[in-house]
Amino acid sequence: MIKIINEDFNLEEEFSKISSKKNGAYSFFLGTVRDDIFKNEKKIDGIYLECYQDLAHQQLAKIRNQAIQQWQLTECNIIHRIGSLGLGEKIVLVITSSKHRANSISACEYVIDNLKANVAFWKFNIFGENQEAVESKKKDLDKFLQWSNIVKTN
Repeated sequence: MIKIINEDFNLEEEFSKISSKKNGAYSFFLGTVRDDIFKNEKKIDGIYLECYQDLAHQQLAKIRNQAIQQWQLTECNIIHRIGSLGLGEKIVLVITSSKHRANSISACEYVIDNLKANVAFWKFNIFGENQEAVESKKKDLDKFLQWSNIVKTN
């Protein structure tokens, strides 16, 4: 399941959708808006996220399918919010499930690393009435590139 949404989501509700007695492991990644100060000493008030939804959905589906296949997952759910988000609000949720913990953990990490580097989302920091685009970080791309020796792509 993949969702790109404006509204908040409930963790317990999302977990209940993936929960099964055939799973021995679940891994979660929950990203939230952090209280941050930037080089220019400005403190953010929140973030604004936008995306090209059709493309982002296709990209997330490919990532999800790769993770399911590579790590024999029973499920992989991805939720990403868009719009204005305040400090502490949930941004992204990845839940993976499998028979064994190593598969679930590795797959969850792969999904979020890939999402950060390869999906059509754009982030802006909000400072009062102003917004500033957040550029991609080299460390996110480097982290994603480490997976190229592990993941078999179609």
